[in-house]
Amino acid sequence: MRLEDLKQEFPQMPDELRNMVEHEVRRQLRESVTGNRRKYTKHTIKRSLIVAFAAAMLLGTTVFAAIAYHMRSESVGKYAVKTKIEKDGNNSLENRQIPNIPDVTMEVSYLPDGMVKTEDGKYSFANAMYKGGVSIVFYKMDTGDAAFEMLTKNVKESENISVGGHEGVYFALQSIGGEDISVNQRIYVAYPDVHYVMELYAASDVSKEEAIKIAEGIRLQPVSDNALSDAIAAYKWSDFLASNHEEVVEDAAPAVSGEAMKNTHAIGDVFAANPQKEDLEGLGNVEIKVSDVQVSDNISLLDLSALDEDFKAELQSETTPSGELLPAKINYMKFGDGVNSVDTVVESREVPQKLIYATVEYTNKGTEELGELLFFGSLMKFAEENGQIKRYDGKTFGPSADWDDAVLTGAARHVEMWYYDVHGGERNNNYITHLKAGETATVHMAWLVPEEELAYLYLNLDSYGDSYNLCDHSLEVGYVDIRQ
Repeated sequence: MRLEDLKQEFPQMPDELRNMVEHEVRRQLRESVTGNRRKYTKHTIKRSLIVAFAAAMLLGTTVFAAIAYHMRSESVGKYAVKTKIEKDGNNSLENRQIPNIPDVTMEVSYLPDGMVKTEDGKYSFANAMYKGGVSIVFYKMDTGDAAFEMLTKNVKESENISVGGHEGVYFALQSIGGEDISVNQRIYVAYPDVHYVMELYAASDVSKEEAIKIAEGIRLQPVSDNALSDAIAAYKWSDFLASNHEEVVEDAAPAVSGEAMKNTHAIGDVFAANPQKEDLEGLGNVEIKVSDVQVSDNISLLDLSALDEDFKAELQSETTPSGELLPAKINYMKFGDGVNSVDTVVESREVPQKLIYATVEYTNKGTEELGELLFFGSLMKFAEENGQIKRYDGKTFGPSADWDDAVLTGAARHVEMWYYDVHGGERNNNYITHLKAGETATVHMAWLVPEEELAYLYLNLDSYGDSYNLCDHSLEVGYVDIRQ
């Protein structure tokens, strides 16, 4: 998976998945961009279970083992819907442990033209690999099928559907922001015959009709013990409940003291890729130096052959025919709770933007050649407030209106390096193929950034830290101060 598009490890949706799936799913797109070798922070996916509701809609009925099941959705506030599975009201059986839930394989009989499988449970269009498409996860209902209950926020449309003889519900979600492709559709389908529930995330490059057809073509088949390697990976519902429906951000901190930033480096400093000297793909013997950082009004420094067609097209939309950078747009967002209010843009600004072009050297200080050496860079913005260092939030130049977040659009929204001119590994992405003992490899990386934010810039070259937040491992490696 491509590094820069690693945005959806578990689909990142407005509010509950905002920032995967971006900020996949940032479970799906996150661990897999670099071949599961980069540690990605799991962004919070919080689904509160709210009791109050109105306007119940019956979705249909499935009969299994003499028990009638139906899936029901209930409106919660103005913009949320609670989906649950219920037994027939005349059935006296209560939820119970299901001791022998079979392992199953997933058969996908329909994909739209041009869509291909990119990894287990993830399908993208060939011309937008890892950027959109659909992502599929399953819950194993080990506490009973009728225990399923999920709150979906920021709903602008819902529809009861029947897919392949199973009941389900389709949601279209509010989507506001600067991304060209967003994960803005959700489908739940119940399979009480095997005690699974499917959650399908569809991006904006998939039509509602195609998303439902994909769901209709999915079949779950029990597998024998000698074919368990083909079984899908599913979350146990009991584990989901025990987690309080939230994935914890590991080693991340909203702010740190100045002492915590003591390992910060200047341009030209040499530092260890991993100060703990652990193996970590050979990084224990690698030293890094940012030898140069250039700031430019145009893209003449870039070798465009290093970019794929998607990023070439995106960059073209950011520049004049002669390569001069056009202004970036910042949307100032007021967050809603997803139940009674939704995220809204309260104001927008166009600001001049600059190209940041960094030259980074990797030197093998060990005695053995290294192969497929992972490298990574993200552009962090830090500011000091009340003696604490925290991520810059745009407040210095933001409007006076009441707002919660400044959201960049276009290429400036990419925190992770979207340009790098060394490629290797099986996916021809961010790896140095060979690095002999004593040898130095030079990598150029680039980002776009609003001109007014040049005074807050730091490089994070920690391949195992967090691309978006301050974290312990990256603090130990040390950020590189490139403020202008």
